[in-house]
Amino acid sequence: MRRFLHLTLAALFVAAALSVAAGDPPKGGGDAAKSPQANVYLAWVKAVKAGDLEAWKKVVPAEASKQIEAQAKEMKKKPKDVLEFLGAMTPDENKVTGLKVDGSKATLSVTGKTKGEPKPSYGNVEMIQEGGAWKVGKQSWSDKPQ
Repeated sequence: MRRFLHLTLAALFVAAALSVAAGDPPKGGGDAAKSPQANVYLAWVKAVKAGDLEAWKKVVPAEASKQIEAQAKEMKKKPKDVLEFLGAMTPDENKVTGLKVDGSKATLSVTGKTKGEPKPSYGNVEMIQEGGAWKVGKQSWSDKPQ
């Protein structure tokens, strides 16, 4: 009986270790849309659409703040001008359709619609954890589902 208990505990430990190593399973649209990562991404969208530099800085990695300032300086613009450009390039309506979490990294799948455009855009949004909070990283968009 004791040997059976040890084997059972060992099997449970191995199963738990494998599930942690594999990362969280992908989440579908409903679960993904309610995730902390989706909330941060939607806060990012709201910030760029409003041109709110301070709100934007809260949802991006520290390095992104430095990059936008350097880019603005190079273009002889203000960081807010660069942020407004990002807002113009971001779809007006965004729906999170999937989420894959792997430790401190995650990828959101997003479908976006821009006013006046007949077809949606499809994006992958990389997220990272920084200081215990999710932050919006690189994005890639296409006119075809990925």
